[in-house]
Amino acid sequence: MTDGAGGGLPAVLDGFDLTDHALFARAERGFPYEVFARLRAEAPVLFHPPGHTDDGEGFWVLSRHADIAAAAADSRTFSARGGGNRTGGGSHLDDMPIGGLAGVIVAMVDSPRHELMARLLGGGLTERVARAVEPELRALAGDLIDKAVARGECDFATDICEPYAFLGIALLLGIPVEDRAEVASWAHASTGFIERRSGLPDTTSRRTMQATQDYVRKLIVRKRADPGEDLASILANGELADDPGEEPLSEHEREMNLLLLLLTGGEQPRNTIAAGVLGLAGHPGQWHDLRTDRTLLPTAREEMLRWAPPNPYNRRTATCDVRIGDAEIRAGDKVTLWWPSGNADADVFEDPMAFDVRRTPNPHLTFGHGHHYCLGNLVARLQFDWLMEELLERVGEIRPAGPVGYQPSNKHTIVLDMPVRLEPAPR
Repeated sequence: MTDGAGGGLPAVLDGFDLTDHALFARAERGFPYEVFARLRAEAPVLFHPPGHTDDGEGFWVLSRHADIAAAAADSRTFSARGGGNRTGGGSHLDDMPIGGLAGVIVAMVDSPRHELMARLLGGGLTERVARAVEPELRALAGDLIDKAVARGECDFATDICEPYAFLGIALLLGIPVEDRAEVASWAHASTGFIERRSGLPDTTSRRTMQATQDYVRKLIVRKRADPGEDLASILANGELADDPGEEPLSEHEREMNLLLLLLTGGEQPRNTIAAGVLGLAGHPGQWHDLRTDRTLLPTAREEMLRWAPPNPYNRRTATCDVRIGDAEIRAGDKVTLWWPSGNADADVFEDPMAFDVRRTPNPHLTFGHGHHYCLGNLVARLQFDWLMEELLERVGEIRPAGPVGYQPSNKHTIVLDMPVRLEPAPR
């Protein structure tokens, strides 16, 4: 353990404050992999001082795959909601009030309620549901790629991944066709309350968030009057399985979980696919291998996911005193799980900083681990494959065409700029 008492940064961080969003934008691939390599070697359970946090509290940093996976699988000890007599909690460094998002959205609820909510939402995230939207998604992917190839150059994140990922979540949620352009424009402008480029809230991003929340309420009303086979209808009308200790879903829970799906269901695929393709663009030999042998796509997809997790960390709260290694963590302490660091752990992955489309096994943590493993992982993998198949069919070469930009954020790895040159596949 390294003690961060006294307010100064521990020497092992070499000046990299994990609460400084701007530093993440300047890091290669949007994450300080070299810092976490030192942490895994020298201080795998580190207490980080408050830094730029709003509530002025320090937090524990877990950097090894084994510790991250163990904490993620133990929701009794490490709560996604909150614990240890805290009045707030949630998955961010700064406490959120219990009952706002913490303890309400599925990502910030503990079992048994989490399990019941996941079971309900899982009905809208099956392979059957995904296959129903495949033709429309493939058609869009092909059209976007053809247009980009014709131009010769594009911003892959904005021009291809963003509209593709947004259509995916729009179809899964059952957003009416006539609403999609306006809702997509909100998603393009901001990420939640945050303006996309600055990484800070401003008047426009707050108004956009309010418009999104208002739309979610209207969509629930619409889905009650005319339900379909989609996630919005499930949240509007579905009920939790009977459990004597759990209350029925509240209107607030329905609205906030639909808002969560709308905000993250497009944003995370957008950035993961973009950054994964960037990995391929930087390794042209492996791109050629993949074009030659499409049976490599499953392992290539998992490597792209390992290479580009969209969430640098999730926070948990210790519900009781617990020891990890030499560290004594107290009830109520904040504990952060840093997924990209787990994905780069040499104890688990051979040559982890190498990009390898043939890597197997690949127990990456990009979808999380344990109780909060991503509900949409099956759908996300299918959507990943569909876009990649269309890309492999149409594009012979992908080359970086300029600097890649990332949003200044320690909570979301968001690709702002990804200029690439696309050369058509030989016919």
